Amino acid sequence: MDDAVYAPLISVIIPTYNYAPYLGRAVNSALAQEEQCVIIIVDDGSTDNTREVIAAYNNDVTYVYQDNKGV
Repeated sequence: MDDAVYAPLISVIIPTYNYAPYLGRAVNSALAQEEQCVIIIVDDGSTDNTREVIAAYNNDVTYVYQDNKGV
């Protein structure tokens, strides 16, 4: 590989709505992949502790919050 900046080739998008108990497992699974990836979590207005779970990952994930859109 040359001196070019390595850019991730994989994006992992994790949608969530009140699934905080399972979110850490999903993020850890994505982080454990051999290839570097960008992890984006889209929170559809969760009312549980989703935001606190994501905060533990600091800059490893991108967190996007939106008000709940329903079906």
